[in-house]
Amino acid sequence: MSMSLTLAATDLGKTEIFYREILLLSSEIVQNLHAEDSYLILFVGKVKVVFQRLQEMEAQHPILLQNLTRVPLGVGMQLEMSCDNLDDIYRMVNHYQWPIAYELDDQEHQRRELWLQDPDGYLLVLNEEVF
Repeated sequence: MSMSLTLAATDLGKTEIFYREILLLSSEIVQNLHAEDSYLILFVGKVKVVFQRLQEMEAQHPILLQNLTRVPLGVGMQLEMSCDNLDDIYRMVNHYQWPIAYELDDQEHQRRELWLQDPDGYLLVLNEEVF
């Protein structure tokens, strides 16, 4: 079994830069051959996270998404990712002057965390086990 998660994005370019340049994730922009829409695929381990333009999602599924823009897109969504390179990500966060929501160095559980919000407000909890 495999899993993918599809999220709305207001600007695929900003989303791609955030995940590729700051979080150092592999990504791919895919252009739909039969339409003008495109989408961004992130590869996070065995999970694919797909970002599709908000306008395209609303056009495809107007009844399901008619209330989507009443609140920021990321409200209520938390994506947690384990990583081996939190120091590298932290350096990129500082380089891009991206706001940090929360930092945690949990000595008791030997775990470090860095909490960020992506360009659309999705909360990301990046963690690294420290041994």
